[in-house]
Amino acid sequence: MTDPWAQTAPLTPQRPRGFSPGTVAILATATVLLAVAGLAIGWFAAGDGDPAAQPSASPTAVISPTPDASPSEQPSPSPTVAPSAASPAPGGQVMPDVSTREFREARAQIIKDLKVSVTVKFVEEAGTPHTVLRTEPAAGMSAPSGTHVRLIVVGPVFEFDMPNVVDKPCDAAKTELLAAGLRIGKYVSGRDGTVRETSIPAGDKVKWDDTVDLTCSVATEPSPATAG
Repeated sequence: MTDPWAQTAPLTPQRPRGFSPGTVAILATATVLLAVAGLAIGWFAAGDGDPAAQPSASPTAVISPTPDASPSEQPSPSPTVAPSAASPAPGGQVMPDVSTREFREARAQIIKDLKVSVTVKFVEEAGTPHTVLRTEPAAGMSAPSGTHVRLIVVGPVFEFDMPNVVDKPCDAAKTELLAAGLRIGKYVSGRDGTVRETSIPAGDKVKWDDTVDLTCSVATEPSPATAG
């Protein structure tokens, strides 16, 4: 029996079902590329793209510098403590308390007992004139032999009569004048012999620490021809 369609329907080629092998290859390639791109985007988004941007497994803590207790690393020098007048250096001689005493007596005692040099300074302050106001070093402080001691004395500069040292040995005259509170200026003709003259006559008014020049000489015996 003859098929009626075979004579009337034109023959058309049938398209194969599904994708062609080329299309499948293209799609597979695109899928792989998208997957790789997705991984790369995710990697960079997580910070893995730059090694320097990767966070450390144990981030270093930022420690702020602790302020020093002292601005200097060196220890602060200990304050110098002035020695106490009540506790002088053990085993040494100390300055006696001569306050309110007549200054010449106090000066003589200090020179004799301590073997030190003494100068006097007069000040216009309240107190009995020509008495010791205070000493330097202060009473009770260490004053070894050789120390320079100063007496601070109340009142104006002390005045007195010039001692008479004429005809006394030159060295003895020097000692007497220094003890009286005068200074020796110069020896006009040397230090040998006896005092023939002083630059300030005996009995004239002098002040404490005034300077005196001495003229000393050795007496010469008359020659036999002169004596005959």
